[in-house]
Amino acid sequence: MSLFEMYRAGGPIFMNIISLLAIGAIVITVIKIISLVKNQNISLKLLDLILMAGSLALAVGLLSQIVGITQALAAIREAADVSPQIIMGGAIVSFYAPIWGFIVFIFSMLSYFILKETIKARK
Repeated sequence: MSLFEMYRAGGPIFMNIISLLAIGAIVITVIKIISLVKNQNISLKLLDLILMAGSLALAVGLLSQIVGITQALAAIREAADVSPQIIMGGAIVSFYAPIWGFIVFIFSMLSYFILKETIKARK
């Protein structure tokens, strides 16, 4: 399964929200890195947004998994006979959004702490 197929299977609404949060964290990280390189007035402002974007991405990923599993369990309850392969396929798909959320969270945490310590060292 390709990355694009996983993205689509993970639920476009939740995956898009996680991706937008990732883009926000990346943009703020790049802005701070450019400020550091140009030796401009460097502040800790906006750094918390990087951390918040990553935390929200993780929360949205976990929320999407809970919503997906709840919907799947409701469908299983209504169906008379469901094969284990279908259940396991759905369970695997339910992990795509949390995995993407964790990736964004790890990136934002690393960016936040590296930038924070670099800015503190320069002051």
